[in-house]
Amino acid sequence: MRLREAGARLDAVQKSRPFKIVASLVVVGLAVAFFASYLVARQAPGSEIARMIAEIEAAGEAPASEGEDAGTPAGDRTIVDTGLRAAQRVLQGGSVVQGVAIGTAAVSALAIAVIWLGLGLTYLGLSVVAVGVAFGVGRLAGLEGLARLGVGVTVLGASFTVLIRLAGLLLSGPGPTLAVARNVLAEAVRAKVSLVFVVVLLVLLAALPQWLDPQQPLRYRVQSFLQYSSGGAFWIVAMLTLFFSASTVTLEQRDRVIWQTVTKPVASWQYILGKWLGVVTLAAVLMAVCATTIFLFTEYLRSQPAAGEDSAYVASDGAAISDDRLVLETQILAARVPILAANPFEKSDPEFIEAVEKYIEDQKLREPSFGDTPSRRQEVIDDLYKSATDAYRAIEPGRAERFSFRGMGPAKRDGSPLTFRYRVDMGSNRPDQTAKVTFVFNRSGQIVRECGLGNWHTISLTPAAIGEDGTVEVIVYNADLETGFVNPLTISFPRDGLEISYSKGSYRGNFLRVMLVLLLKLAFLSMLTICVSTFVSFPVACLVSIGVFLMAESSGFLKEALENYSTVDREGKMMVLQSVASWIATGVQRIFDIYAGLKPTTRLVDGRLLSFGTMSGGMAVLGVWTVVLYGAAVGIFRKRELATYSGQ
Repeated sequence: MRLREAGARLDAVQKSRPFKIVASLVVVGLAVAFFASYLVARQAPGSEIARMIAEIEAAGEAPASEGEDAGTPAGDRTIVDTGLRAAQRVLQGGSVVQGVAIGTAAVSALAIAVIWLGLGLTYLGLSVVAVGVAFGVGRLAGLEGLARLGVGVTVLGASFTVLIRLAGLLLSGPGPTLAVARNVLAEAVRAKVSLVFVVVLLVLLAALPQWLDPQQPLRYRVQSFLQYSSGGAFWIVAMLTLFFSASTVTLEQRDRVIWQTVTKPVASWQYILGKWLGVVTLAAVLMAVCATTIFLFTEYLRSQPAAGEDSAYVASDGAAISDDRLVLETQILAARVPILAANPFEKSDPEFIEAVEKYIEDQKLREPSFGDTPSRRQEVIDDLYKSATDAYRAIEPGRAERFSFRGMGPAKRDGSPLTFRYRVDMGSNRPDQTAKVTFVFNRSGQIVRECGLGNWHTISLTPAAIGEDGTVEVIVYNADLETGFVNPLTISFPRDGLEISYSKGSYRGNFLRVMLVLLLKLAFLSMLTICVSTFVSFPVACLVSIGVFLMAESSGFLKEALENYSTVDREGKMMVLQSVASWIATGVQRIFDIYAGLKPTTRLVDGRLLSFGTMSGGMAVLGVWTVVLYGAAVGIFRKRELATYSGQ
């Protein structure tokens, strides 16, 4: 009895208003103290990072060496200056400080939410027990990995529980719509179909950090974590959304539970809207847990030493910054706008059209029916254009080719630094071979690089490399112009193998937009499944919705596959089955073109900008489809004979 009485007293204490106020002030005070201590330690005059920043600033102000043109904004001097400026931006720690601030604020907000839910002492006790058990299992039993997994699952599970309770409070208003939504949340906590997915999701997020190879460069670890965590979390939450959306509608009809709901009375539009709102709230809670976990662990990885560093941000060879750190901060944890090398001509170019006509005429001498049909003619044009552009990106030994990157005006106006990325292919890309390539930017200096074949390489440039018309001209030589060495084979670049990008916005803003787009996709999928569930059974609803989901997610691959898919044989005759398959695939690709074109996870992993314009366009299209499906669901639901359907 004494133990029970003590528990009741503690519960009364944690639910009292004075305790909540005092505990909240303590949490805020600890958060402020922690962040202030971090800032002081980072910016202390005697710290290693402060010393390196001072050296970089001194190097940036140093005059050009004798014999070097200080006013030349290109060539080797441009790259050195840009590297110093990039190192200065990274070491000054604006982005790192923001990450620590956001992480501290997120943890503090969650702790305050726990306190005001009346669970402060309960969660504190559970935390102590979890840490104690983990310490015992990890240190005494030698199962450190299992102990970390247990702590991770416990923290994520507690966070999910708190957010679910907060979501329930947000839906506690009057009206049948919110009542249906609250019931959906309560059902989600009890239903086996949802609990299985939630447990799998939490275990995946907790286990994924332990699968990373600590021997890999830091940039690869961060990319791998972002790819598998964001992509895996979205797919798990998406499957949960599909199954739960179907079950919450169809099983209520099958089990006659809906009789009690619609006789309140609850209008059809309120019932459908409440179901959708409840499922979307569940998805939002899960995505909030996932997004916060992914963000915080990414920031943790960011604070770890990169390849070539003695400690985080301190290069071991005395350089301003290590290559691994520079690539991570400027190309992965970034929001870059990529510009590919422009093709030398368009398909509508008169000279190209004339060459196509001549080619078709020559082929007709041997095959009279060659290119007679519009589809066959378009295929010939596409094949010739692809061959011509591939030949343009191939450079023979000792020869050179000029490539243009247009549309760089915004980067020039903003003074944004540039990153030139390239991938060289030569022969069979043997791993024991390299190619020496010379790059000349806007004819104002040359840079020679020895490149590993089939791998990505980067060169940093200043905005001075951009011409007045917003174009960067790059001449690529298949040779080393400094020594006269010529590569023995032709080098080539894939379609996306030459790229110049510039930063626009922050990684964190890009991360937030990506998560919002993923949530919008889940909202669309939920309404789709609910609409289908109004007139079919649970298995059929799952089959249809999963099929549509897979078609939407794979439409991007369909677009690439259709470019190389032929519907005619060698004699130019149409093949029926291939034509039908192409027609269906083209229709699917066009329907979900906007959905697939967003590519939120790919943009996040590659550090590419998901702009507000792209996000707004995708949100508008998916929003319209969601409204249309909602109208269809309400119309179908009104026509249902629920008593007859539920009886049998």
